[in-house]
Amino acid sequence: MKQPGKLLRSISNKRIEPAAAMLKQIIKAEYELEKLLPQSRLQSRPPTELLSAALKWSELVWQGAEKLGTMHLTPTQIAHGLALRRRPVFICGVHRSGTTLVQNLLDNHPQLSVLPSEGTYYTNQLLKLKQLPPSQRAKYLGTEWLRRMVNPINQQPYWLLGRSDEGGSRYVDFARYVLAWWDILPHTENTQWPHLAIVLAYASCANNLTALSWVDKTPTNERFLHRIWVEFPDAKIVHVVRNPVATLTSRKVMEPDIRLRNALRHLRLSYRVATDKATTNDPRFFLLRYEYLCDTPDVILPQLAGFLNIDLSPSLYQPTTGGMNTHANSSFKTDASHGAILKTNSHSQQEVFTSADKKLIAAYVGKEAALLGYPVDKINSFDKLYAHLRYALFN
Repeated sequence: MKQPGKLLRSISNKRIEPAAAMLKQIIKAEYELEKLLPQSRLQSRPPTELLSAALKWSELVWQGAEKLGTMHLTPTQIAHGLALRRRPVFICGVHRSGTTLVQNLLDNHPQLSVLPSEGTYYTNQLLKLKQLPPSQRAKYLGTEWLRRMVNPINQQPYWLLGRSDEGGSRYVDFARYVLAWWDILPHTENTQWPHLAIVLAYASCANNLTALSWVDKTPTNERFLHRIWVEFPDAKIVHVVRNPVATLTSRKVMEPDIRLRNALRHLRLSYRVATDKATTNDPRFFLLRYEYLCDTPDVILPQLAGFLNIDLSPSLYQPTTGGMNTHANSSFKTDASHGAILKTNSHSQQEVFTSADKKLIAAYVGKEAALLGYPVDKINSFDKLYAHLRYALFN
C-alpha cells in the first residue's frame, strides 16, 4: 500500500496556539461527521444531516488552511508537478459500465497518481465554477474535494487521508496544497487548470509528484475527447464498455428514477464513440470490455499496463481506493470480499426490464452493441418500428 508522504510543518511559534484551537474544532467536526457516515452502501441520496456535517467540516478545514497560508513548494516539486500535469489518463464510459473497477485496479500502482473520486470537471464542476466570482472558486472546488477525500462514493472506505489529530490534519495540508498550486498554475481559459490544482495537491499529499501519469475517472467524459486532446495532446483514454442490458440494469437499480430513454441515449453515444475511436487505431485510445476484464484479468491487465507504459505490478490485481481495499465490483452481491475481482457470472443481476423494454433496448442500441461484440436479441421490423415510436413518444 502506498503510504502518504510526511506532513510538512510550517507553523511558526506565534501560530501554535491558534493552530491548536483550529485543530480541536476540526477534530470535533470529524467526530460528528464520522457518526453519520453510512455503514453499508447507500442506495439513495445522502441524508441532509450527513451533507450538512460534511459541509461544516470542510469549511473548518478550509478556514484553517487559509489561516496557515499556502503550502511551501520547492523548485523541484514545482518542476515535477508542472511536468506531471501534462500526462493524464482519463477513464470514461457510461455510468455503471465498470469504470470504477478500472479506477480501483490502477489506484495503488506505484507509478500512478489516481484521484480517489470521480473528476467530473467537464461534466459538472466547470459550469459551477463559471457561476461563481473568481475569488470564490478555489474555496468551492477545494471544499468539494475535501468532502470527496472523506467519502468518495458513499460507501467504505472513508477518510482517505487518515484522521486529524493533535499532531495535525492532512486535510488542512491538502487544502494548503490546493491553494499553492492554484497560484502556480497558469490560469488559461477553457482548460482544466482548476482541476489540475486538485490533481497536484493530491499527488503532493501522497509525495507522488514524480508519478508517470495522473488518472481521472469520469463517466461520460468520452463526450469531451476532442477538448481533452486539444488541451493534453498526449492524454491517454481508457474507454470502458459493457453489455447493454447489464449496464442499464445496474443503472436502473442504482438510479430508480432514471428514464430509460435518457439512459439509452447516453449508452448509444458512448458506444458510437468507442466504435469510432477503436477503428482509428489511435495509440492514445484503449477500448476495454468490462466482461473481459472480469473474466480474464491475466490477459487484459498486461495489455492495460502496456498501454499506460507502467510495470505489471501485483497491485493491478487488487482493487483499492486511496490504497485501502474496496468493495468488490458488484452492486448486487453485497457480501462479496473486499479487494476482489468478481467474474461476470458470479454477480448475477435482478430482472428489472419488461420484454417491451428489452425490445426497445435492442432497437435503439442493438447495432452499436453488436459492433462492440455484444449481440442482442433480434426483433422483427414491426417490433423495431414500434420500439422506436415508443422511444420517441412515451419514454
